[in-house]
This record gives sequence, structure tokens and C-alpha cells, in this order.
Amino acid sequence: MIENAIYTILKELTKDKADGVYLDFVNDSEIDKEKTYIVYSLTSSTPHYDFEYGNSIYQIAVYSNNLSKALNIQREIGKYFSNLKTIIEDTEICGCDVSNETHNYTEGFYQAVSIVNILYKY
Repeated sequence: MIENAIYTILKELTKDKADGVYLDFVNDSEIDKEKTYIVYSLTSSTPHYDFEYGNSIYQIAVYSNNLSKALNIQREIGKYFSNLKTIIEDTEICGCDVSNETHNYTEGFYQAVSIVNILYKY
């Protein structure tokens, strides 16, 4: 599944920089404001079963108490996804588009957000 492929990519990309990668949310009881988290969530999905292709749009957010660190991780994720064509866990990623990179400060964290549009083959 594409969610597993994205998790694998984000975990590998940020293994020395982030303290956790999560789908959709981080449980409030586990949040440590001294740590850096990556949270990705599906915002739109259009499977094309007739052609064996799918298109999914994900929001990938970096949460950190250090703005520079959040932006550097966001930049690295953006560079990686913008050139991505690979096969991960039986999912062929055919191309990606990274857009709407923004950042803000919310609830004691800096949040750097990217929107990633992924075309993949089942």
C-alpha cells in the first residue's frame, strides 16, 4: 500500500533527524516538545483501477521546537519526493509533485507543511 511506502521513505529520510514518523496524528500523551515529529496524512485519493494507477495527495508536516530544523527537514523531504520514481514494498511510484510548502507556529511547535501529489501503480 502507498501509506506503507511513504512511511518507509519518511522513516529512512529522517532517521537521524526526527524522533518519530506517524500517519495522521501523534497521540497527545506522547508529545514531547523537545522532540521532532513527522506526521503525514492523506488529503485526497483517486484510484484508477481500470488502468492500475492511483493518484494520492498527502500532507507531510514536520513538527519541531526549532524552526531551522523543521525547514531543513521539509526541504530534504521536498527534494527527495520531487525526483521520486521507485518501487517500494510492491508499490511502483511513477512520479511526484511537491507544492504549497508553508510553515507556522502552533501549540508550542513550528510546523513546516508540504503537499505531495503521488502517482503510483498498484
